Amino acid sequence: MRKRILVLMSALFATAFSLFSGAGTAQTTTATPDATATTVPTTGVVADATAVVTSHTDVAVGAYILRLSNVSPQNGTFDVDMWLWFKWKGADVHPDQTFEIVNGGNVQKGTPSVVDDNGVNYSQVRVQATIFHDFDVRRFPLDNHIITIELEDANLNGAQLTYKVDEGMALDPSVRVSGWKVALQPTQVVDHVYATDYGLHSAGPDASKYSRLTLAVSLDRTSYGPLFKSFWISALAVLLGLLAFLIKSDDLDARFGMGVGSIFAASANAFVITGALPPTTAVTLAEQINLIAVGVIFIAVFLSIFSLRLRYQDREEASLKLDWYAMWTLGIIYLILNMLALMFDFSGGNG
Repeated sequence: MRKRILVLMSALFATAFSLFSGAGTAQTTTATPDATATTVPTTGVVADATAVVTSHTDVAVGAYILRLSNVSPQNGTFDVDMWLWFKWKGADVHPDQTFEIVNGGNVQKGTPSVVDDNGVNYSQVRVQATIFHDFDVRRFPLDNHIITIELEDANLNGAQLTYKVDEGMALDPSVRVSGWKVALQPTQVVDHVYATDYGLHSAGPDASKYSRLTLAVSLDRTSYGPLFKSFWISALAVLLGLLAFLIKSDDLDARFGMGVGSIFAASANAFVITGALPPTTAVTLAEQINLIAVGVIFIAVFLSIFSLRLRYQDREEASLKLDWYAMWTLGIIYLILNMLALMFDFSGGNG
């Protein structure tokens, strides 16, 4: 009997001890999260958020243009293939990775690698891109242009990074653009100010200002070949319209057939010219020359009608005299108006 009582007491004691130990463990386990919670930041800022760069870095930029292609005033684009290099001091910025072509699209960048160039960071990267440019076509097809490639840093504003022009800017000798002479113009660096701070209020007014480097290339027409190719049809139409004055005005089929056919030829040439131009409010040189042709031919047809009326009035001599003077006068007027159009800009509007 005593043994049973001792065994029962031992079991009760063991059970009580195990319950006490479990409660202590549970209390310790639940206390751990409370201790950890006191160390979590309460600012709401992402743990790995990048600090705003407060230092200033000068970055020397150079370019070597390998190719200019697909120059299209009609589409307002051209393609460029070039090498860019960057030189700077400091380890907290990477301008070779953060630059962007402001007026470019479909930009393809090579993989840059930074090397130590006598204590200066040096990196070069090959870039291919389609550049958007507003071509001034008011003097088409004798138009000259200065096309630009504009670079900015996508992350750092003007207070944090400033571009400088490095030595060695050049065009590859193989660069060719059909119909134009290509030449590299002086590179410029300006502070470009945007009309917004992009929501980065901590940067103050500097958030709206970025250093912009502009590469400029001139395209100058090398000959009057494009002018001849565009207008030999309308010039021929004018010539045929004037030669119609050598035919008697009462020969209706031949006389008026040549005049009306000339107007259709000049009008068709106008559609060809319009198809080669971008939308513009200006009356381009090409359109001026074609309008002169259409106007001269129309006046020639009108004078042929007047000459025919003189024939019907039995005033043959007056009709022949009118035809003779009309042919030469209109021919001279046509040449003078074309010379004036070539010498002066009467386009109006903008290109």
